[in-house]
Amino acid sequence: MDQKVQKISEIMGQLEKFVTNELKKNPEDAILVASALLAVTRNLYVSTLGVENTARMFETVAESFVLTEELVQSFKPTIH
Repeated sequence: MDQKVQKISEIMGQLEKFVTNELKKNPEDAILVASALLAVTRNLYVSTLGVENTARMFETVAESFVLTEELVQSFKPTIH
C-alpha cells in the first residue's frame, strides 16, 4: 500500500508542477485547466471501472465535498 501512496504522491507532484506552469502563462485559465484534468480523470475511471461505477465514484466524491465543508464550518479551524 505504501508504494501506491508514494506513486500517487509522485504523480500529484508532477501534475502540480504542470498546472503551476500553465497558470503562470495565464492565471485566468485555472478553470480550463481544472476542466481538462477532470475530463482526463473521468476517462481513466470509465476505462478502468466502467460508466456506472465511475458515476457512483464521482457521486461519492461530490458528497464528500459537502461533508468536508460542513465539518470545516462546524470546527472553523485556524492555521497558526
